[in-house]
Amino acid sequence: MQDLSALIVGLSLSACASGGSAAHGDCTAAAHDNSGRAPNDEERAAAEAMLTHWVDSWNRADGAAYGENYWPDAELVDPTGTISAGRAAIAQSHVALWSSIFKGSVVKGVVRRIVPLSKNFLLVDLDMELRRFAVAPPGADTAGGAMKARLKHLLEKRDGAWRIIAAQNTAVAAPPPKK
Repeated sequence: MQDLSALIVGLSLSACASGGSAAHGDCTAAAHDNSGRAPNDEERAAAEAMLTHWVDSWNRADGAAYGENYWPDAELVDPTGTISAGRAAIAQSHVALWSSIFKGSVVKGVVRRIVPLSKNFLLVDLDMELRRFAVAPPGADTAGGAMKARLKHLLEKRDGAWRIIAAQNTAVAAPPPKK
């Protein structure tokens, strides 16, 4: 219950936890939790390992490997607002994407921010770039042939392993037309 309380407080305060913005990919300067604790080496390694496995499995269009990033009871909200509940549904939704609008796509990304919420929960913000896609979500900025997205992943540690328990993906919107 203490972890859940820390999670709720941390999520509600995470936007202001850092007192400023961290440089892209600089986890040592990233946000602090409510107690002022910076991410430790294990937490930084967990965030980077998650990103590496996530990117590798995406770029191979490997549904089983992609699903391993998530706990069985995870939930993902995609850029269109569609909710996939559970590891199997998350993996299957991506297999469907890789056989249609994202067939042959490649992604790269950086860890932008890590917020330790408690000893078993990390909020990890990723800045991603997707290329070689057929269709982007409505309103997404695709300048230069790349779609940018901001991903917010909540990692939970169970039995020593960190995986995603909740994810929110947001496509970066195209700038408004000039008047």
